[in-house]
Amino acid sequence: ISQGHTALRQLGWGGESPLSERNAKWQAAQGTGVAGEAPPDTAEIEADHTVDGSRSTVYALIAGTLARLQALEGLVLLNVVIVFAAVWLAMRVAMRRWGLPVPLSQAIAMPIIAACFGSLPFFVAYLMPDTFAPVLLLVVATLTVFGRYMTPLEIVFAIVLGTFAVVAHLSHLAIGLLLIPVSAVVSIALDRHRWWLAPAMFAIIVGMGFAEQSMLRTAAKSVSGSEVVIKPYITARLIQDGPGLKYLETHCPDAAIASCKLYEALQWSDDPYRITATHIVFETSPRLGSFRLMTPEDQRAVADDQIPFFFEVLKDQPVATVMAFAKNMFIQSGWIGVDLTLTTDKILAEHEGVTGLGLSSFSHGRLTQDRGWYQPVTIWHGTLYLVSLSVILGLILLPRRVPGEVKAFALMVLFGLLVNALVCGGISQPSTRYGARVVWLLPMIAVFMMMFAVRDRQFATTAEGRA
Repeated sequence: ISQGHTALRQLGWGGESPLSERNAKWQAAQGTGVAGEAPPDTAEIEADHTVDGSRSTVYALIAGTLARLQALEGLVLLNVVIVFAAVWLAMRVAMRRWGLPVPLSQAIAMPIIAACFGSLPFFVAYLMPDTFAPVLLLVVATLTVFGRYMTPLEIVFAIVLGTFAVVAHLSHLAIGLLLIPVSAVVSIALDRHRWWLAPAMFAIIVGMGFAEQSMLRTAAKSVSGSEVVIKPYITARLIQDGPGLKYLETHCPDAAIASCKLYEALQWSDDPYRITATHIVFETSPRLGSFRLMTPEDQRAVADDQIPFFFEVLKDQPVATVMAFAKNMFIQSGWIGVDLTLTTDKILAEHEGVTGLGLSSFSHGRLTQDRGWYQPVTIWHGTLYLVSLSVILGLILLPRRVPGEVKAFALMVLFGLLVNALVCGGISQPSTRYGARVVWLLPMIAVFMMMFAVRDRQFATTAEGRA
């Protein structure tokens, strides 16, 4: 919301920030000498002439606009629309290709209802761009498997939907980039004559993501003379996993290595938890903080160095680095709780005075006032996902149960889940939020495949009766 408000102001739409009331309360508390008050924290790099590129400018503009209009609930509606659009597109093409004995509306509703028994409702109501990640996976799978049977308008719609998903969060761009070769391999297995078509279409989507990043940098430079800087997630992840810390211990101090500035900041406290990735990137306390306590100029230097730092660490310790990423992917794949979508007292305190909601305020709801339901629901979710995965793998392995293209569609989604785990667990920090945001695709795809399995059995029974 804060970033969107700033961008709107730069574009000429003046107005009061949705955070102005919160900031005024903090300033008033400072004036009365209230102890323990911390300044409002938007977790941005504060160097002069810098723009934080860690968040999506497109999504920030949407959130900022809706907040200005006192209609932040529109983000929930947006989540609903994009989920239905992604499922509608895949089911529409699949039904036209193989047919189902139910109307299209029912065929769309059944997989979505199955997903609603998982984490989907929690993320639809979550005011973050996480819902766009599974939408991206569905678009990739649809273009890869069904692209040859899609009309030009459907292809354009898929590219627009995929582009919106890619630019909604920086991690989605990384996921999309890694899925291009996966799309190429699956396309070759389906059709060697036109295998390049699907990855080419998806490359357009990823290219639009890079174009958005380029436009952001150009706009920041021309409008405010600023440089776009992305928080050092990769550096922090490598330090926590070990290879990065070992590299710094071996090579620092060295003025030629910008990340040595961060290593120096890590020595300001002897608390072992200071080297966790989230504490490195976000923590501001003297005991656990490091990166955020550095001068803004040093923060910018460390952030700009994260890609060269990654390749230096990879060259220095290739096996350890690869194993660290694999371990994080494995851990991330099993974290599927919805706890981080729920309001906490700390979040409410941070959002006290923040405006933007039209129908309510930032407060506890029925689900967060008493969390006794959370543990059994988490067990239920885990059971649902395991059963769904078993159904998917069973239908993939059993011959002639579902069309081959439907099996390939399911495989592409499964590959997408692994890539999501690799990007979020390997580059950022393994978190329940990152797994839960996409895992609802498992029951959805299971029902998707079962519908075509029942369809094939019905057609086979009819054919036997006629014979």
